[in-house]
Amino acid sequence: MIIVGQTGPSVRADVQIQVTEAPAFGFAVKSSTSPLYDDLIRNEIETMADAFGRPPIHLECLDSGALPFTWRARLQTALAAATGQTPPAIPARIRTARPSGLLRTRLYVPGNIPKLFPNAGLSRPDALIFDLEDAVAPDQKGEALDLIEHALAALDYPDAEIMVRVNAGDQGRYEMTRLAAAPVDTFIIPKVEWADQLAAIDDLLDQNHAPQRLFPLIESAMGVENALTLATCSPRVKALSLGLEDYVRDLGAVRTPGQEESAYARSRVLNAARAAGIVPLASVFPGFEDEAALTAYAQQARHQGYEGIGCIHPAQVHVVHAAFRPTEREIERAREVICAFESVQSQGKVATRVAGEMVDGPTYARAQRVIARAEATA
Repeated sequence: MIIVGQTGPSVRADVQIQVTEAPAFGFAVKSSTSPLYDDLIRNEIETMADAFGRPPIHLECLDSGALPFTWRARLQTALAAATGQTPPAIPARIRTARPSGLLRTRLYVPGNIPKLFPNAGLSRPDALIFDLEDAVAPDQKGEALDLIEHALAALDYPDAEIMVRVNAGDQGRYEMTRLAAAPVDTFIIPKVEWADQLAAIDDLLDQNHAPQRLFPLIESAMGVENALTLATCSPRVKALSLGLEDYVRDLGAVRTPGQEESAYARSRVLNAARAAGIVPLASVFPGFEDEAALTAYAQQARHQGYEGIGCIHPAQVHVVHAAFRPTEREIERAREVICAFESVQSQGKVATRVAGEMVDGPTYARAQRVIARAEATA
């Protein structure tokens, strides 16, 4: 018997499909939405069955209010497993809008929990990461790929950059090939250590005429040592980050609140990204119930030069956005610096003093960045 999807008292917005052999194609449905959506459900089943040639199987469907895209994904997984056929291509969908370009927050969405998909953008993260890697059990990765593919064909997130974290190696290359025509902005590539790993992915995306950018995730000591090479090896590379859990494990170290064990790696990855002219992003903050600690972590990342951090829960998003916005005092100080420097610059001078401190070209440039960030995050 083939079983895909989830069912049970605590499951919402999913459908479990059990597949058994039969003389001819048939199905039975037990749904929490019956009879309201019986016709819609029947149409989804018949349409997907036709796409797979109506094989001689029986589908037992236990529905907990799954949306149409979830029905399509679960049916595709079940029928492909039963027949060995390649899933039919899903028509590409053009996104209705483009995100702001900020990456203060990137919110992870586990790839095999369909109830999380429709409202994933409600907290207004700068990016959504639909995760096929660590958040998905090994035996559910195929189901998660089908679900993400159908969800992105049906749902729009106009305010967020859409990222997919694929798996490493051949599995990840297959996932990127499947999603090449999907409305995905960026592929996150885990466990990257060598430039030739990214070069092979670059070639794969070129062969598929895929527009996606790449976001390497460094998670080992070797990856840290090669950070600059990874940041500069492809024009598709747009950001760089460190996966702290795997990196610390690779060191044989222990994570501490002060992060002393990863200070070298965090500095090296940050410096490599800035040297390459791409976006440096800090790792996720693992706790979502300690708002004060999250604020301190995000502010520290901003002060060090990072553009954002990863989030594992929607409740983290507004806290991080506030932490990455310059304070009123920082904005006031930046305006004072800009006004004073531009005043003396018009007189042919290259430096002045503001509140007893020297202001020169680099100080002026930093002040301009503060104002630009304040305006972008207002």
